[in-house]
Amino acid sequence: MNNFYTENIEIYKYVYQEYQNSDHYADHILKKAKINKSSVRTDADDFLLVTTLLWERHLLDDVKLYQNLFDSFKRKKIKTILILDSHYKDKDVGGLSTEIHYVNYFLWRTYDKVVRQNKSRINSSWNSNAKKFLVLNGKPFRKNRIRLLWKLKPYLHMATWSLHVHSGTSQACRSLIPELSDSEFETFVTEYNHNPDQANIMFQQDSLHYGGIPYDEKMFGDSLFRIITETDFIVHPGVSPWLTEKTFLTILNNLPFIMAGDNNSLHKLNKMGFRTFEKYLPIPHYDEIRDEEKKLDAIVTNTNYWINSMIDREQIAEDVQHNHHRLAELANANLKNLESVCEKYGIDPTRVEDVCTTFDMGNE
Repeated sequence: MNNFYTENIEIYKYVYQEYQNSDHYADHILKKAKINKSSVRTDADDFLLVTTLLWERHLLDDVKLYQNLFDSFKRKKIKTILILDSHYKDKDVGGLSTEIHYVNYFLWRTYDKVVRQNKSRINSSWNSNAKKFLVLNGKPFRKNRIRLLWKLKPYLHMATWSLHVHSGTSQACRSLIPELSDSEFETFVTEYNHNPDQANIMFQQDSLHYGGIPYDEKMFGDSLFRIITETDFIVHPGVSPWLTEKTFLTILNNLPFIMAGDNNSLHKLNKMGFRTFEKYLPIPHYDEIRDEEKKLDAIVTNTNYWINSMIDREQIAEDVQHNHHRLAELANANLKNLESVCEKYGIDPTRVEDVCTTFDMGNE
């Protein structure tokens, strides 16, 4: 069956006000399908619209918006399915009038791009004798990025790091280090702005984008561990951690890690079957600290300990290897799930990339 079309509907959250109502946006998608895939017949009984919500954690904060959109497709007698990030498995999405299939998107995307599509090489084993640690940052205007990097300044001579401050993000970054004068901040940025593997960063007016792939695997091979500066740094209780390619690339490339992300990220990884290294650190509960500043300081303390005094290296090596294998297991489970979705709707199961694309416009 080839009479299907896949559309990422995430953008609707940001553009819905430009349309009179959800019916008009549904019409926009159906017209787009005919333009982008000339073989599609949206008026045929077998037409299937595959929709995806995968890239952002807050997409379903206003679930009513997407309820209206799927109701519009239903009124138009368009058969739809939704591929949804498994982050939302605990969210009530029963009001969406479509069939939902879950995928751990960032884990799957990491494996698909690197292993199946060979977009980057993999660091094959942990270098337990490495003398540096790794700390790679995307959007810099977050406390677990530029502020943490500033706190790590005494140790950066033992690090491979990235920092991407440009004119559009400078003011937001400046506010995160109020201890510095304007001139001191400019000096810090001038000295520590760094792109160690010349990653293809898409700079936007007041932000930037980089999907993490491709990368230089030598950065992982030359590192003893990584501080994972995840997308968010939420410390209050009741938040489901958001894990992205930053975490799964680290695991795939055989590195132990210290997590600088949402509280209880380690607990979530444990539930997925990963080992998370906190028992080897002097402040093992660092991922549960509910004060941002104290949590950053604990991460710095743990970093100082590992780069200077890491012990238990044989056990850590076993954990690293276990994690690498576990990621492959979970990725293959996601693959089988996507293949079963294809088979259910008569789509060639080798076309999972057409159903749940891992394409990243910014870095292909």
